[in-house]
Formats: sequence, C-alpha cells, structure tokens
Amino acid sequence: MSAALLQAPVAPRPVTIDKIVAVVNNEVITQNQLDRRVSLLIKRLAARDVTVPPRHLLARKVLSQMVLQRLELQYAHNIGIRVSRAQVKHAETSLAARNHMTLPQFEQAVATEGFTPATFRRRLRTEITIRTLIMRRISRSVIVTQRAVDRFLAQARAADGTRYHVAEITLQFPVAADTSARQAVRKRALRILKKIHAGEPFSQAAIAYSQDTHALEGGDIGWRTAAHLRPSFVRALRQMKSGDVRLVSGRGAYYIIELKGKRAGLKGPEHEQVRLREIVLRPSRRVSMLIAREKLKALKKRLAQGAHFKTLARAYSQGSTATRGGSLGWMTVAGLPPTLAEAARHLPLHTVGGPYATARGQVLIEVVARRMRAGMTRNEARRLLRMRRGNALYVRWLQTLRDDAYVRYPGRI
Repeated sequence: MSAALLQAPVAPRPVTIDKIVAVVNNEVITQNQLDRRVSLLIKRLAARDVTVPPRHLLARKVLSQMVLQRLELQYAHNIGIRVSRAQVKHAETSLAARNHMTLPQFEQAVATEGFTPATFRRRLRTEITIRTLIMRRISRSVIVTQRAVDRFLAQARAADGTRYHVAEITLQFPVAADTSARQAVRKRALRILKKIHAGEPFSQAAIAYSQDTHALEGGDIGWRTAAHLRPSFVRALRQMKSGDVRLVSGRGAYYIIELKGKRAGLKGPEHEQVRLREIVLRPSRRVSMLIAREKLKALKKRLAQGAHFKTLARAYSQGSTATRGGSLGWMTVAGLPPTLAEAARHLPLHTVGGPYATARGQVLIEVVARRMRAGMTRNEARRLLRMRRGNALYVRWLQTLRDDAYVRYPGRI
C-alpha cells in the first residue's frame, strides 16, 4: 500500500458561516455586520477610556440600535428620501474643515477609528438620510410661539452662563402610561442607580440600560449650558457636585444624570470670542505624540526669540490653517475643546501657549484678540426650541414605528 494512502486524512479547516441575527420587515442583519459594528464601538470606547460592558450585552444594545436605524432607512426610502454623492462629499468636506483638516488628513484620522473611506461615507449617507427624515417627519410640524421664544430668552438672560459636563441614562415610558407603568420604570431606574452607587461605572450602566441616542457613548452628552439642557436637569445640576449621580423625572422618561464637571461661565447674555492662530503637529507611524510635543517646544522657543508665528505656521503646521499662517479667525471660547478653551480664556494677548494635546494632535496657540458677542438671537432660540421639542416627538414616533414593524431575532446573539 502506498505511503500516500497510509497518511491520516487531513481535517478540513473550519469555515465561519454568516448567520441572520435579526429580520427587519423584508431585510436582514447578519452576524458579521453586527460583529463589525461592535468591534468598531469597542475600539472607540477604549480610545476614550470608557469602561466597556461584556461583549454579549454590548452586542444586544448595538443590535437594537441597528434595527431602529434599519427601520428609519426603510421608512425614508418609502417616502422618497434620496441622498446624492454630492451631498455626501459636501458633508465630508465640511466635517474636515470644522476639524481644521484637509480632506486627506481627515480620511487618515477616521482610518484610525477603524473606518475605510467607503465605510465612513456610507455612515455619512445614513446620518444625512435620517436627519432629512427627522426634518420632514417631525421638525416641520413643531410650532414654536413668540411667547415661548420670549420666555426662553428671558431664562437664558437670567442664567449665569455655567457650563455642565453631563452624562445621562434615559428610561422611557409612554406619555399616556398609567401610574403603575410609571412606577415600574421608576423602580427600574432606582435599581440602576443603586448599582452605580455600589460601584458600577456610569458609562457601563448607560451602555447597558439607557434608551437614548447617547447610550453607546457611555451616556456622555458633553458640555452644555443651561439653555441646552432640560429645565429639570438644570434644577438638579445646580445642587450637585462633580461626580454626583441623581434620579430626575421628566415628561415620558426617568433620567439618571451624572455631573462630570462644571465650569463657571459669563454673566449675562454675552459670549467671549477669541481670534486665534495655531500650529498643529499630528502623530503618525514615524512621529509619536511625544516627539510632536518636543518639536513644538522647539518652535515655541524660536517664537520667544523673535520668529514670526505666521512664518512658522506656514512652514511646519500640519493643519488646514497652515496656508493662512495658522489663522483660525474668531472662535467662541465655549465651543473650543476644554483644554484649548481654558488656555484661550486665560492666555495674555500675543502670548504663545502649549503644546496642548488634542484630538487633532499637539497644538500651539496664540490669542491675537478678544471680544464679547451679543447673546442668543430670536432665530437661534427658536431653532433650539424646535430641535428640543422635535427630538422628543421623534423618539415617540420611532417607538411607534418599531411597534408596528415586523422584527424577529432568530436564535440568540
């Protein structure tokens, strides 16, 4: 018998077969699609130092979000909403400009988040489609009266300008729910609050339990002034210290809020603006953040010795402002990243500050001028009120859309 026939049969290599994890009307979501979305989220949360819950809990949350998103896209398609390539390109270019990057630099930045250019453009197309759906389905039907605008502006003028860094967990109930249904949601909220007080990280609890759009970001809604927060939040936050967690009731939901930070703002209805210049050095495979920082220290020394900021910015900066000598123009201090906002608020004029670590890399800044801008206009107030009321209506409409849809989960994830 030949040696070949005596050899043990080679076991076939295992093949991963994709499977359906959800059926949404006449479409499906597959395990591979879910796994990719979960992996991207874990990478993003880890980069922000957010405690990540067990993968199976995260997968359930992500799948629920994917189902709702699929329903939104189906509805948008059925009513004729289409997004062109030109719209996606314009959105991508605008995002790059807002981050003070060229388009190639922006594509490189999103690649570090795990997105290919094609994947990121698909994500953009989805976001534009859903924004258009919200405008068409909800926002245009929201009526904001002159009296509501007057009341809102009066409250804004009376506010002290304090900015709050807030995270939230939202537990919804139908607006028309009876007392027992509301009490059931409140008891659930109290159980979650007890877990947080016992040591469960707030971000992990938000990912696991929250029912709003910020859930997968650990509940973090960023820095907000009182005008951009629910009145019930503001009343609670004024009595809280950084790190405090509290239960707040609202229309159609109970909220667990965490005060992550608080910054004093300007008195009255004015906002501080600064005219800035910048020099940006981005980390890469060859240049670490530490090396970029040391290079900027050397440039800062040259500036102190008499070199012109514009000249060095044109020669060395890797930001989109390089061709303008690093000029960012007039910026609202409250709209800057926290590190730069603090520096811009306190740096003397024509003094170079930094290097500062930011999401864009290491940065030197110079404050060229300061001014105060008049407070919120009536149009801004009306737009903010319409957005706030529209969001609440949209959440309720989305739940109705989900209740009326055919959604099935074959097996377990």
